[in-house]
Amino acid sequence: MKKDKQKKKLLIERIAILALLVLLAVVVVVDTVTNKPSVSLDAAQAQTVLDSTLADIAEPSAQTACALVQALTLTATDVAVGSEKDFALTCTYQTTDVYALYTAHKEELFADVYRYAQEEKAAGRMVNGTKLRQKADEELLALLPSAGKTSGEILLTAYEINASLAKEDVLAIPYEGTYLRVYLDNEAVDRLFGGLQRVKSDIESTKTVLVGGETVDISSMNTLRNGIKSSLALRNFSVYQPDSSAFFVSLWNTLVREFRFNFVEKNRWLYLAEGLLTTLEITLLSAVLGVVIGFICAIIRVTRDRTGGLMIGDQIVRLYLTVIRGTPAMVQLMIVYFVILLPVGIEKFPAAVMCFAINSGAYVAEIVRGGINSVDAGQVEAGRSLGFNYVQTMWHVVIPQAFKAVLPALANEFITLLKESSVAFYIGVADLTQGGLKIRSITYSNFMPLIAVALIYLVLVVILTRLVGVLERRLRKDERG
Repeated sequence: MKKDKQKKKLLIERIAILALLVLLAVVVVVDTVTNKPSVSLDAAQAQTVLDSTLADIAEPSAQTACALVQALTLTATDVAVGSEKDFALTCTYQTTDVYALYTAHKEELFADVYRYAQEEKAAGRMVNGTKLRQKADEELLALLPSAGKTSGEILLTAYEINASLAKEDVLAIPYEGTYLRVYLDNEAVDRLFGGLQRVKSDIESTKTVLVGGETVDISSMNTLRNGIKSSLALRNFSVYQPDSSAFFVSLWNTLVREFRFNFVEKNRWLYLAEGLLTTLEITLLSAVLGVVIGFICAIIRVTRDRTGGLMIGDQIVRLYLTVIRGTPAMVQLMIVYFVILLPVGIEKFPAAVMCFAINSGAYVAEIVRGGINSVDAGQVEAGRSLGFNYVQTMWHVVIPQAFKAVLPALANEFITLLKESSVAFYIGVADLTQGGLKIRSITYSNFMPLIAVALIYLVLVVILTRLVGVLERRLRKDERG
């Protein structure tokens, strides 16, 4: 009868989970199907959006970049509604062949800017990026009238974005109560401005320049290269690709993007992996030492209660238990490390192990003492009748039975110790919590690193709890057997 009820309960739970998954799938499908632009857009309107985008794309102080934008002719010829809240814009363009112009006059440009920098230094005037940009602008603007043209067709995408994203995006264009954002990645910008991105890359990689027939090393002259490159500066064209997908899809995309940014990029997940290993090492070593300390303290207290001996040891143990159980583990950790161990040169890891072992030992002592007291007094008398003295009776008769009785409680103490070890980061130990905080300090993301740390601890605790449950059932089965 009991098994039938359990099967029925399990069946109901499975049906409820399945129904929830089906409902979620339906909501996602409906949300995706209905995720279309809330406005219409034709070629003329698209042209207005393109013109507004180009009007703000050049850095105002970069005169050459502004001249390139003015020379660009970008025309929307066709508009199609995309698969999400977006529009596909087919455009033709005619622009300055910047790459060909730069390639033909590169040595001249670098030499003139280099000589200018040296002249300013010789005259005792400060040379900065602003002055070098102005000089580069002067040289490039003089060359632009002789530049050739390049043309072609390009497919761009205009995304409808919400107001919260538009506030942080200078290229978001207000349009009929909403915002449109034309996405221009590096490849699109390179085509629309005649190889501009390739020019910038070449400027960054240039290490030598020919001046008056002599090769000059400029590998350490970052200000010079940056000054030339800043004359071609555009802004905010490739900050991000707007996500106009349905709500649930967008939420999933955001989570995936955050996951990759926090953990996949530059293998930042290694901070968590290494921290987890350190946490497990601290927990395991502290648990072993804590059990040893706990058993010793428990035996001293039981011996005092039963024989009246070990009075001084009992007083020391009682004081130890009172202090450790009456103060927070974090405070104990900082006192042990900063006050006691750091002045004598002991490192953070052994200090953490020592502190958590001492802390755990106090709780283990009471667990073991309770286990020893739970052993029937007749067992002690039986041991004495076999000719054992007190120590032999405790070692061969009482402690094995007590250990079996308290084993589940000790396993739970191990779980508690695992969670308490998370405060080790307060003294700089690179544990799991510190790994999460390290990622957080790099990415400035609070949600993903902290949630990851919490989930790892949760998974560890769930696994250990299941193992403790298996252990308890095994012990009960052995007792019935």
